[in-house]
Amino acid sequence: MSKRTEADDRGRIVIPRDIREKHGDRYRVVELDDRVELIPLRDDPIEGLRDAVGDALDGKSIDEIKREAREVE
Repeated sequence: MSKRTEADDRGRIVIPRDIREKHGDRYRVVELDDRVELIPLRDDPIEGLRDAVGDALDGKSIDEIKREAREVE
């Protein structure tokens, strides 16, 4: 899906209602070399992380995930 929007004089961009209803009202703004992307933020950041990495975290507690992340160098 592609929609067009413009920033107003204060730099605000309106996200169309159907997109907000599907993805929510909170986004991370990511600036890349050739574009800007909006990444929807989940209410539960761990759920969003699990969505991003698939089943790599299945069956692991938050403490296990943190411990393993700190062990990686």
